[in-house]
Amino acid sequence: PATGPPSGPSRSIPNATPSSPRRRHVPQLISQWRHDRGDNYLDTRRFCIAAALTVSVAACDVAGSKPTEPGGNPYGLTTTGPGVFSVSPLDTGTIFAITPLGKMAPPGHVLPTDHIYISFVDVWSGQQQTNDCRARPVRAAGAGVIDFIFVTEALGDTKIGVQMTKTFHYYYDHVLARPGMTVGTRVNAGDTIATTTGRCPSIDLGAWDDDVTPSGLVNRRRYAGETLHVVPPLRYFTEPLRTALYNRVRLIDGVPADKDGRTDWGVSGKLVGDWFHTSLPVDASSTGGSPGWDKSVSFAYDFGNHKPLISIGGTIAVPGALNVVNAAPDPATVTVATGLVAYQGTPNVGLIQAGWLLVQMTADDRIRIEYFVGAVTRPVAFTGAAQEYVR
Repeated sequence: PATGPPSGPSRSIPNATPSSPRRRHVPQLISQWRHDRGDNYLDTRRFCIAAALTVSVAACDVAGSKPTEPGGNPYGLTTTGPGVFSVSPLDTGTIFAITPLGKMAPPGHVLPTDHIYISFVDVWSGQQQTNDCRARPVRAAGAGVIDFIFVTEALGDTKIGVQMTKTFHYYYDHVLARPGMTVGTRVNAGDTIATTTGRCPSIDLGAWDDDVTPSGLVNRRRYAGETLHVVPPLRYFTEPLRTALYNRVRLIDGVPADKDGRTDWGVSGKLVGDWFHTSLPVDASSTGGSPGWDKSVSFAYDFGNHKPLISIGGTIAVPGALNVVNAAPDPATVTVATGLVAYQGTPNVGLIQAGWLLVQMTADDRIRIEYFVGAVTRPVAFTGAAQEYVR
């Protein structure tokens, strides 16, 4: 939304009498099986993904439920509009840093992240072994009905979601749901609904509003649910808590100019934004897990310094994100008329090595792209290894 939600007390939530919740489709569910810890991407686990397309996803589900589909209201909620958060998920005294929307860390977060990270220890000290990782209470930021609980990690991490109004939802990930929390349970702001896992350094907080669709998601058929309707969570906290949390937004290299962050950089007819290999179906499986992650590329911006960042999920190179170090055109200015563009890249995150990337828009919704790993001099033309990507 252009402005924050109205201030004031949380809206009342009627007694929940859940009917049969609509089931979230498999590609959208797979998008949750990912793991990003602070500024150090450590994901090597893909829990249940291999079997997800051939067996019931309920096998990975703690409470036998998935989030309701956009517009779904199985609990008979009567309030409309955005929710209001009045309680910090963690004790504010223990929050070390908050990372805004838009982090990119392939292979799991090839596209800008649709959630923020709340770190409860110093993730940059270099002394991780001394951190206090004991379980901490995780409290409901706002009143609502528990909409889903399911496992997201082989180590037992769960994701727990709360529907606040007919269209507004929020969730925590990499937590442990408190015993007794089940789908349909009504919660009040401040209720302890989970704990941290006993491992460091952070939890995820995401929010979405079915009435909001960011304009920079060019081909909306590629996205679903919390990604298609993502909103910046910190905007929905009441004052003075909102300001206190914004004051915790920082990165290892300083405070970002945009403390909310952003996920939707795309502009139709321009290079900037998300691109998908032509072999992928044009649906939400493109953004919902492997192989979609492996065949995605995003031309976006570092959320700290706003410089161009190229995120590669695989296929054309080893997964990773590249800093652009040459005086190449800003991706937001590149069109079909620009012709062949060469970006010299150095590693930002991941195992990718330095090199040169050639890209050319062959149509408003199509690019040819190739990465020349280890190249020192600028390539002058594509080879037979070039790949085609579309919106």
